[in-house]
Amino acid sequence: MSTRVKISPRTLVWATERSGLSIDNLFDVYPKALDWIREESEPTVKQLESFAKKIHVPFGFLFLNNPPKEILPITFYRSNGKVVENPPLVIKDLVNQIKVKQEWLKDFLIDNNYDKLDFVGSLKDFNKIDVIEGADKVRIALKLNKTWYEETTKDKSFRYWIDKIERNRIFVISTGYVGNNKRNVDVEICKGFTLVDDICSFIYINTNNLGGGRIFTLLHELIHVFVGTSIGISYNPIHPSSQPLEKFCDAVASEILVPTSFFITSWNSVKETISEKISRLAKQYHVSKLVILKKALDCNFIQQSDFWEFYNFYTSGSFKKKPGGDFWNSKPYEVSRKFYSFVDIALKQGKILPSNAYKLTNMKANTYENFKKNS
Repeated sequence: MSTRVKISPRTLVWATERSGLSIDNLFDVYPKALDWIREESEPTVKQLESFAKKIHVPFGFLFLNNPPKEILPITFYRSNGKVVENPPLVIKDLVNQIKVKQEWLKDFLIDNNYDKLDFVGSLKDFNKIDVIEGADKVRIALKLNKTWYEETTKDKSFRYWIDKIERNRIFVISTGYVGNNKRNVDVEICKGFTLVDDICSFIYINTNNLGGGRIFTLLHELIHVFVGTSIGISYNPIHPSSQPLEKFCDAVASEILVPTSFFITSWNSVKETISEKISRLAKQYHVSKLVILKKALDCNFIQQSDFWEFYNFYTSGSFKKKPGGDFWNSKPYEVSRKFYSFVDIALKQGKILPSNAYKLTNMKANTYENFKKNS
């Protein structure tokens, strides 16, 4: 006879609502749970494990008499500065999974006598720093060139920036889902976020953002590392923000990608329509048309009315993922090549078990062993 366990109805209700379900539609997902909540029956351990897996709640949480208070290490903001209240479970799980990677790596790096990164928080007085000065400080710290776009192609520019950033112990995770269950990350709630740390910072970029703004979002989040603030954004960074910090991050990201002095010369070099200029410069600087559009507004080459006309036009279309690609094309972005390299060093040194290495990189044994040669 299976052992049955008594579970707090209050905890069951919390777990249900945490998953985004209401008690009314719980019946469609796991009908037996309603009897547990009403205390008409008690679950077996196996049933409780199945329920926990179904609604994505840690199994041990269900044995608590009172629901735990889950506090995310970052806050997500909209463009008007308002906080995104109670982000969906998939976002919480994503943040917590990356936080686990960060905490492991930080301990490993400290044990191996890695120093703190001086540039983290170096722009904390952002309200006293000129945008061009801020961009120069980032370039110097990360050894970046103003003419970065001459060192790569547009198709390879996202990979180019990830490699540049990860050389400086800032790790980039870029995917559109959480874990192996492929739960999609809603781009309207999370475009990206930063977990800042002076030993190892992590940046997440949502690949479901199909409008071409991933590089700008990556640079925007990078500036948050220099400011020293962990934050999540649920809006397009190119969309004008009402917050001083977000304006600063936008402006510095724009200056690094498209230096103002170069942009002015490029904009005025050919007599064209605004649309033609935007298309030409987007190709020249390997950025999206929205980045060029915002730069043109900042340089007073277009009016606010022009900006919104083109912005609405560029964002009104439906974007589709490009066909092609395979598992080994996307896996390095999901895992982070640099993060994998540290996990693999720890594994070879006997600092962690193989099972821990697979869990940290979210890979099975065979995939883990083939990662290096295929990525």
